[in-house]
Amino acid sequence: MVNQRYARHIGIVQQLRSKSWVSATALATRFDVSVRTIYRDIEELNTAGLPIESVAGREGGYRLSAESPVDPLIMDADDVLRLYVLGLIDNGDDAITDPGLLQAGGVSAYARDTLRKIGQRIYFDTRDWYWQDEGSGHVPAIRYALLTSTAIEITVRVKRSQAAETMTVKPYGLVWKGGEWWLVAAPTRGEPRRYRLNLIDRLNRTDLTFAHPGDAFDLRDWWTQALEDYGRGSTRVALRVHASARDEMLRLGLKPDSEVHHEPDGTVRIILYVDNWQWLVPLVASFGADVAAEEPTELRQALRHHHQRALVVYQQEDSTDADPSYLHDGSRLRATRGRNPRSSR
Repeated sequence: MVNQRYARHIGIVQQLRSKSWVSATALATRFDVSVRTIYRDIEELNTAGLPIESVAGREGGYRLSAESPVDPLIMDADDVLRLYVLGLIDNGDDAITDPGLLQAGGVSAYARDTLRKIGQRIYFDTRDWYWQDEGSGHVPAIRYALLTSTAIEITVRVKRSQAAETMTVKPYGLVWKGGEWWLVAAPTRGEPRRYRLNLIDRLNRTDLTFAHPGDAFDLRDWWTQALEDYGRGSTRVALRVHASARDEMLRLGLKPDSEVHHEPDGTVRIILYVDNWQWLVPLVASFGADVAAEEPTELRQALRHHHQRALVVYQQEDSTDADPSYLHDGSRLRATRGRNPRSSR
């Protein structure tokens, strides 16, 4: 029996491929369903790894993103749709590399090889993350480099300064995380690193080719471990959390080496080991008196200074004294370690 939802999804993708913009109302009429059903379909297709752009308003609607990782010139559209119908676009399923299942599903031999490479080199991480939907324009060039094992030259901005660094790297993979792309690549001499595409100012192909590690490099495992290691260090931080902020703090996602001690008075003492205490300032300060830093002393002093400056601003409305730069560099978003700050769940 035909799965009507999958069949409708195929039709929606075909509609989006053939037109610039398609409204939810037009899709609902075309497939004889409610607009709310179309909203759910679009959300499911996005989750499945088919990037779909949306624009509100009478002239807006939906269309396939220009930064889709699967180029229609590289892979036949029918193969992509078969892949989705087979349920293989699923981060928790290794079936994308199973040639027997792909062949049984009618996916061509050429596409099976391409899909095997994509399964190794493009990963959709759909877990909660703060959302920054900014197109970089680099995906097509990186996609080509990934599938041909060609080195690329990139110029990367350093976030906390105006400096930029130019280097030649070997692209190992591309990760979609929370509305933006990350390049996983290794310098000509060195271990793989993460590069936000939105911080890459220039990207050029080179004539250099390299041997991709293939099955020896598991992109999903590497990415998961890289996020786990991010921010971890030897600096010990102790936070005293009052009951009013306890649930919120414990939802932020602690590292495996963190400690949580529930005290008799209802407070919680959280011990963290970080690489830099500065990024905790905006997070802890946002809780006011509900979260207090006990150590290190430098963190306590920075928080005290932060609150004193905030008090001055409220007492003198014409104050133009600026906060330290680390309060505006996305630190609080990173401090949530994957949790969407706009979500109450």
